[in-house]
Amino acid sequence: MKLSHSIIVSILTLCLSACSMYSPTYFGSKYPATKNVQSFYSASDVKQSYEVIGHMNIATGRSASSQNKTRESAIEKTKEVGGDGVIFAEINRQVNQHTTDDYTIKVDVIKFK
Repeated sequence: MKLSHSIIVSILTLCLSACSMYSPTYFGSKYPATKNVQSFYSASDVKQSYEVIGHMNIATGRSASSQNKTRESAIEKTKEVGGDGVIFAEINRQVNQHTTDDYTIKVDVIKFK
């Protein structure tokens, strides 16, 4: 009985830590939640007038599925804080001695004027 309980607790912990990997760290203003968010990869691609209301850093990986989860997480957080768009500004690589390389994405959260 104890062994099966330990296995269940271990699996649950692993699932929760995997979910939090793509959880963004947000710093900025908050507005009423929005439903639609536009994605950009350069500030010059934004054709309407806007202001930056906040910044996010989000951990990501190299795989396409990891990057998709990161993108979805950024969009969901932007909706939550009332942003109208995200600009995926840069990718940073940090080399750790104990793990593989860590990548983070810098995201600017924007609100259209």
